[in-house]
Amino acid sequence: MKHKIILTILLLLISPWAQAAEMIAWKSYLAVVMGIALVAGTILSLRNKKAESRASKILLAGLYFWVITFAQLIILALIYHFTS
Repeated sequence: MKHKIILTILLLLISPWAQAAEMIAWKSYLAVVMGIALVAGTILSLRNKKAESRASKILLAGLYFWVITFAQLIILALIYHFTS
């Protein structure tokens, strides 16, 4: 059962038919956005002096991740809007 779920997820992420039908490679853009947000959120939460415990740093990293992700998605949406 686990193998079928993993195979389904992999096929949805890396489906050649889905990638061939798309005009914009949005999955690669989202992967880059997620990577940047993950690294930036981790760095910002580790550098925060007020968050002393590990749990607060993890929660702060999650908060930074989502804020940075949505900011980047807004910028990408504005670029897409003005270029099309």
